[in-house]
Amino acid sequence: MMMVPVIAAGVVGLCLGSFANVLVWRLPREEQVVKGRSRCPECSVTIAWYDNLPLVGWLLLRGRCRNCRSRISPRYPLIELSGGILAAVCVLIAGLTPAAGAAFVFLYLLGVIAIVDWRHMIIPHTLTVAGMVAGLALAEFAGPGLQSAILGLLVGGGSVWLLSEGYRLLRGQPGMGGGDVMLMGMVGAFLGPWAAAGVLASGALLGTVYALIRGGGRVQGTAKLPFGTFLAAGAALVLVAGSAVWTWYTGLLA
Repeated sequence: MMMVPVIAAGVVGLCLGSFANVLVWRLPREEQVVKGRSRCPECSVTIAWYDNLPLVGWLLLRGRCRNCRSRISPRYPLIELSGGILAAVCVLIAGLTPAAGAAFVFLYLLGVIAIVDWRHMIIPHTLTVAGMVAGLALAEFAGPGLQSAILGLLVGGGSVWLLSEGYRLLRGQPGMGGGDVMLMGMVGAFLGPWAAAGVLASGALLGTVYALIRGGGRVQGTAKLPFGTFLAAGAALVLVAGSAVWTWYTGLLA
């Protein structure tokens, strides 16, 4: 019987994964996300509902537009599939509980933010503000508690703002954008103040590793990085394995 809600969650996750594709495409272009049918980016023909079914439409069309036969990126079905797997795993682990819903909402938003920032170097405030509201709303049911969530929002966003301002005073330019500040506020609302510190450290470590790989072993001071992507990855890591990592780390100090 447990598999029934897991499968149902997976189907819902597939549909929300399809909506994630809408967010990834439209938000950076400042288009409406709740109005207007999906269109082919090449020929602008409206996509029929049966061609827009998650996974199925892409497979039946063999990855090409029905009208102009232009190639449809496999990114679309992969994001849809990721949404389905994420929802199913959350319910499989936590059951039909507020904790499963909170984990899905948090990871879903992080995934969309990571993709948008990686591709466009921006973090839409629409997503982070929605995440802050969701984190605070869920705090008493599946989070650190409302007081800790508010403190986490302030600590998470405030710490990044202070770091950015400090870098600006030293170097004459901001180290991080307002989107990173808002993202860390969202993270703090979901995870609380102490976890927010861990996310910031994890994101900085992941970003540094990427910069070293891209720079052939050297960090280029003027290179711009999609830091929100690494913060999102760090937040997912802290949510999934934060307690285990902390236990391992404190064990080393014992």
